[in-house]
Amino acid sequence: MHCQDSNLNLKPYDLLLFIQKTIPDFNKIADTDDGIYNALGDFAIYLRDSLDEKSISESDLKNAFQVMNMMGSAEDLEVQNLLVVGILEILTDKDNVVEIVKKHLEGNASQLFEMVLEGWKFN
Repeated sequence: MHCQDSNLNLKPYDLLLFIQKTIPDFNKIADTDDGIYNALGDFAIYLRDSLDEKSISESDLKNAFQVMNMMGSAEDLEVQNLLVVGILEILTDKDNVVEIVKKHLEGNASQLFEMVLEGWKFN
């Protein structure tokens, strides 16, 4: 699967396969048997903690943000929703992680993250 097309017709199952293929460290903790939302939650926790601890490799960092940027530009609104509720909400837990995420997200993924941040201000 080539993932550079910003109009990629990405589906949730393809997304999980891509994450597993491109971010090997995630496979060590991933539990994909419980469905896509739980798997993406695991991915978000892995990413949040790795960014916070500065323990993520450059290639995993690049691939993680490539995945999120692809999800933000996906035509399938379910994929965009998975990005918001499955990943972005968890990445708002730590201020230092928020700053890193802001630097790496692009396009619609960045806009969705800003919406999540704005939404959390009211809670």
